[in-house]
Amino acid sequence: MSGQPKDMRALVITGGSVVRSAPAVGPFDVVIAADSGVDSAFALGLAPHVVIGDLDSVSDAGLRRVRETGIDVLASPTDKDLTDTELALAHLLDIGATHATLLSPGGGRLDHAHGVLSALASPLLASVSIDAVIDTAHVTVLHGRTTRRIPKRSRLTALHAMNGVARGITTTGFRWNLAGEDLAPWVSRGVSNEMAGAEADVIIDEGTLIVIQPRAYFSHALPPHAQSPSTEETR
Repeated sequence: MSGQPKDMRALVITGGSVVRSAPAVGPFDVVIAADSGVDSAFALGLAPHVVIGDLDSVSDAGLRRVRETGIDVLASPTDKDLTDTELALAHLLDIGATHATLLSPGGGRLDHAHGVLSALASPLLASVSIDAVIDTAHVTVLHGRTTRRIPKRSRLTALHAMNGVARGITTTGFRWNLAGEDLAPWVSRGVSNEMAGAEADVIIDEGTLIVIQPRAYFSHALPPHAQSPSTEETR
């Protein structure tokens, strides 16, 4: 992209059920739609800068609009090793994004949810400050060494190590704080914590940590899946 800002903020919209309303998570310099995420982008009144994926679940109307408006398409084969979401996240590095928010409707598929969280925690994305809205939860990704100040978005907050042991975690502003401690992925110690005030700080020295705020947004902020046309995100 020519003339791109030094502090580039990107929005990545994944496939799945069509998102017709969402919490305020902008502004953004670039919008990336992963496969049928283009339908959600249009429903939200956004014009994607690029559509990425095998395009096997985009609606006919959405695909026609993409072609009519000349939106860039980075098409991939249907038989591939990476999901459309992974390809969209990898594109963040290609364009030099420094901050990114991923918007995913969820969809009730545990395998998809795990795949999205795993993709967000990829060490390859350590240079990008990433947040995600997955259904009604807010996810903040930390790669050590880093510090994030997190606003209170829900009553509960959980800390989960990813990709191995997350080391040197220090928190302030929670009911139960950590002081230079380690968390392992197979330990649930970080679950069901609470913020004591309007915000909290999380520091990590090494590894990857995700901070999940379940039900961070009202249930009507993202539409019930039963009321949205459903598409199936595939590989």
